[in-house]
Amino acid sequence: MNEITAGDLWERRSKLEDEAASLLGHMLFEFSRLEVNLALCLVWVDGGRNLESLTKSVESQNFKTKLDELSKYLDARLSRGSKGHSAYESWIQRAHVARQQRNNLVHGRWGVEALKNCVVNVIGLPTSETQQVIEYSIEELAAINSELRHLQSELRRMREHWPL
Repeated sequence: MNEITAGDLWERRSKLEDEAASLLGHMLFEFSRLEVNLALCLVWVDGGRNLESLTKSVESQNFKTKLDELSKYLDARLSRGSKGHSAYESWIQRAHVARQQRNNLVHGRWGVEALKNCVVNVIGLPTSETQQVIEYSIEELAAINSELRHLQSELRRMREHWPL
């Protein structure tokens, strides 16, 4: 029989926590880059003609509001069904998913399940009926960071091909 020892379990727990902490830290960097790039997209609408007033407006918006503003500009400037409109729409949907993931990851509390070889994000109070427990592998956390990087590069590409 090949049972795991307490020492092995402690080592696995420590390694998981270190890897998860690194990935979560990287996620914050990636998300902040994505948010500033989205904000720049919004302030440069119409080639930056209203840069000063849009900067004042956009800098106080949260990520969801920025996505809502992008949707408004998109509908006003690109015809529905066009390749550009579809690309932006798809991007906005994926960005909303990333936003919700970020909210859960940042506002939840973290733990490690060494026996299951996963990290755990708990959202809500232990006394709440709506508390959620979400398990992540290290690979799943890395995939979130990868998606954030893809969203950034796609936004850059869309702005080049279909400026608003």
